[in-house]
Amino acid sequence: MPAYTKGEAQEWAWENLKGQWTTLITPFTPDDRVDEDGLRHNIRHIRKLGTAGAGCTWGMGEFWSLTHEERMQVMDTLSDEARGQWTIGAHITHTSAGAMLDLAHHAEDTGYDLLIVAPPYMVTKTEEQVVEWVRYLATNTRLAIMFYNSPQFGIVLNTTNLRRLCEIPNVVGVKEASFNQQLSIEAHLTIGKDAIISTPDEWIYWRGKELGFNQQVMFSNTSDWRFDIPECNNYVQFINKASEGHLDEPFYETHLRRIKELSDTWWTRIVDKYDGALPIPMVKYWAELMGMAAGHPRYPLMELTPEEKYELRRDLEPLKPRLPEAAAPVNNRTAWLTANNNFASGMLLMVSVQDVEEALEAERGGADVVDVKNLQEAVVGSGHPNVVHQVRSRIAPENHVSVTLGVVPSQPGTVAMAAYAAAALNATSVKVGFCNTDYETARETLIQSREAMAGTNTKLVGSLFADNHLYGGLDPKCMVQLAKEGQCDGFLIDTLTKDGRNLFDFIPENELKEMVFQGKQLGLSTALSGHLRIEDLDELARVNPDIVGVRGAVCGEGDRGKAVTWEKVSEFKRQVDLRKSGELDVHHEPLSIPGNGSGNGWIVIDGRGKSCAGVIAALTRQIELDHDSLVEAILADALNIYDVILWAEQGEHRVITHRKDTDGSVRVLIQP
Repeated sequence: MPAYTKGEAQEWAWENLKGQWTTLITPFTPDDRVDEDGLRHNIRHIRKLGTAGAGCTWGMGEFWSLTHEERMQVMDTLSDEARGQWTIGAHITHTSAGAMLDLAHHAEDTGYDLLIVAPPYMVTKTEEQVVEWVRYLATNTRLAIMFYNSPQFGIVLNTTNLRRLCEIPNVVGVKEASFNQQLSIEAHLTIGKDAIISTPDEWIYWRGKELGFNQQVMFSNTSDWRFDIPECNNYVQFINKASEGHLDEPFYETHLRRIKELSDTWWTRIVDKYDGALPIPMVKYWAELMGMAAGHPRYPLMELTPEEKYELRRDLEPLKPRLPEAAAPVNNRTAWLTANNNFASGMLLMVSVQDVEEALEAERGGADVVDVKNLQEAVVGSGHPNVVHQVRSRIAPENHVSVTLGVVPSQPGTVAMAAYAAAALNATSVKVGFCNTDYETARETLIQSREAMAGTNTKLVGSLFADNHLYGGLDPKCMVQLAKEGQCDGFLIDTLTKDGRNLFDFIPENELKEMVFQGKQLGLSTALSGHLRIEDLDELARVNPDIVGVRGAVCGEGDRGKAVTWEKVSEFKRQVDLRKSGELDVHHEPLSIPGNGSGNGWIVIDGRGKSCAGVIAALTRQIELDHDSLVEAILADALNIYDVILWAEQGEHRVITHRKDTDGSVRVLIQP
């Protein structure tokens, strides 16, 4: 139920429609379904920007491409995420009056604050028809209504008829998006004292200052999440101040002008390309570059070309907001595991690629890490620096590109130089593998590689091979110790043999589990690879490494010599996620959970969005420092929940409670 009556709608709007409102895109999965998880991620991301409210299934939400059920699904998702604590609006325009009312009533029933409606874009050829259409809606809903005046719907109303609309009791204002500056100004001057007028572009604030009016709400655009990040919300700050009557021109000039000019350039370019259609392909790809979920636009719109994507990424990268120096994360070997970032969200999928085309296929399929290597060099070797540079340039900056050096020689200085080059190319991590190098030389090689990468954010990953005994090489069981003494950020266990045998043929599940657990307790990222297939995922999920590396399983016909395909990557990723969510339970028997206990203090460790290694490392350190306080771990990944309880049991700690929150996360209370 809205917190107002029809007669109070205008008063409610004056009090609540203020500052920056956002417009949500509708992300799609590679198989063209609504990406609900991605939508939830986007909503949470945008809320952190400080936006006052959000609208869904608007023009940028591709409402025209959604089925009736999909529109309701998106509405339900936004309502669920808002939880009555964020003002939300639903766009309900439809060519069917019955369908429009159905959407309006669904919005009423699911906690929406207002509706936005435009002409039905088919037979409304006169302004009088539009006025009566909106009157019909207003008569049949108790919610406040904003009218959307845009040429995208085939007709634009003049100020006389916009005033007539705003005289309907629960029509509280107009989103004046006609792209006609004079019409926007006239609407503000003639109607703005009686109803809310909002033009979705900041130029209106300069004209308002000249002409004596002030727009109180930016209702609404995509500029917040295209220009801002949660730690640096320059656009939201600017709009919120301007909406209160303070136009901070120096702030705009310093922080926003250049990125806005870039946006205008690309907006015009793509609008012209499609003869006036909204530039949704550009906006969705821009969203991905800012760490949002987007996916493809739906037909008849087409994705940007690879050349356009390259140009946009190149143009945007130097203008993206950066964290202030004081707020930048400390560069240490374990911070990446305990911070909320793209690399710390449960068991991730790493796909090995040999060139840019394969890298883009892996990215499209949802790979969390793209790993560049050279399968033609010896058993496995390093990709050429030019290939690494090309891949790093084409993969979104927020996504992860690792470099495999392969089996390295027993020459610490040479390997350190290669590690330095990988860091200079901005690789997320560099993997240094050893076969028949002796332990001390391997340790020294890793230490020198660490020193060579000092001051960079590239992570050092040591690697041994499960089948090293076939080549007289280092025992893989010393991997954890080698990674620790070699000052690594993580380790990888792989195989060299490519004869059909895989990782589990050389090291059994229980031994891998023990190694991974030891690594997690030390705060090391753990990765497993070696001819792994989808049918190995139950075993892998029980071991629960931070990263699963594959190639052959995601190549054409399952042949690692053929090219990576996004469809195979997408299916492998889907299967991983089914196990992470707990929808597919891979554990044969549940762990026992003991009864009551007590402690002197209560420490909370939020493990949502963090790697299992990060969570267990944090728990281990906490209990080492304070053995008396209770520790509560908040977790969202089913595999991580299982491993935290197993870690507690193995350490003879008591699991007191194990309860599920309303948001789906699980709280595990542990007594040391």
